[in-house]
Amino acid sequence: MRMDEVTDQKNRTGFFLYGVEEAGSMRQPTGIDRKVAAQLKALNEAGLSCRQLVYKQGRAGRWWRRLLPRLPFGCLYPRWRYREELDRADFVYIRRDGMSLDRLRIIRKIRRRNPTAKILYEVPTWPFRKELTSRWWNYPLWWKEAVYMPYLHRYVDRIVIVGRAATIYGIPVIPMVNGIDLDAIRPIVPATEDGAIHIAAVAMFTQWHGYDRFLRGMAAYYASGGKRCIVLHLIGRGPGASELEQLVGRYGLSGRVILHGFLTGAELDAIYDRCHLGLISLATQDKDIHIHSTLKSREYLAKGLPTIATGMTDVFEGTDYRYNLCLSSDAVAVDMDEIAAFYDAVYGGRSREQVIAEIRAFAVRTVDIGITMAPVVRYLKEG
Repeated sequence: MRMDEVTDQKNRTGFFLYGVEEAGSMRQPTGIDRKVAAQLKALNEAGLSCRQLVYKQGRAGRWWRRLLPRLPFGCLYPRWRYREELDRADFVYIRRDGMSLDRLRIIRKIRRRNPTAKILYEVPTWPFRKELTSRWWNYPLWWKEAVYMPYLHRYVDRIVIVGRAATIYGIPVIPMVNGIDLDAIRPIVPATEDGAIHIAAVAMFTQWHGYDRFLRGMAAYYASGGKRCIVLHLIGRGPGASELEQLVGRYGLSGRVILHGFLTGAELDAIYDRCHLGLISLATQDKDIHIHSTLKSREYLAKGLPTIATGMTDVFEGTDYRYNLCLSSDAVAVDMDEIAAFYDAVYGGRSREQVIAEIRAFAVRTVDIGITMAPVVRYLKEG
């Protein structure tokens, strides 16, 4: 059911707590920024009145901003300040960006000063323990989560998760899947073919993407005499970008792996137009997530791009969707012959235009933001 089918007598007003800039007006938005902008749009189109509250980053230096949140009572950045307009809100939607004592105090203050408001706390990745304990310097952040999150049941009405659970810390859960504003993304317009298999990997690169597996597979393929021309386009930035660049040099793949850096708008569209396949993630299992709902998978679906991933993408489960290659959930190098065979199976009997149209139609049915936010809207309009 789309949100415009959810009716209500009262126009409820609320606030979305997220970030340091307006998500809908950023020049270089991340995938998360685009999701928040889409959620705001969806809530307002459903008849609710919702505005984003942003918080200034402050003048603290970069290293101080990294250290302070890891101190026992250090605040997170951006630092929240209570806003008087929260006293009059019918609902408050908070996107988790970490938990600390100052965050908990603000949520408590919202509840005490506005006891009738519905307070929702979105946890975009669940579970997230491994994500915070994979490196020793993030353990203090996990300890804060473990200490302070159990107190949320005193103040929060619902936790919204991208995942599956009935309750978290005694708080009822609204499960959902990630969605995307399809109106903001145009489908691929196929570029002239050059005989190569072009593959897109668009991400804020981290270890959780597992793209080193793909690079190792490419190196092994060409070392053993592989003949197919496979070109990987790495588009983005992030803490794992420099490691990928080093691997490209080490494996001698500079002519077959193109590092584009961060792209958006027409520049990003132009790369997509050349690509036949898209890499989602090859290591979600390392976070104990085996059925995933990545934002990247939504963008690829909106573009009309067949995908490659480990684990199960949530909206594919229980369907006969045929445009996804599910690889083994281990650390072995990706077999390029398997990639080429998937490409041949997808495009061997149909045109790129036909494939794009079928995938886009699937996206409209499953990941349009109006569909994925409907459970939240229903809850906010109840009573």
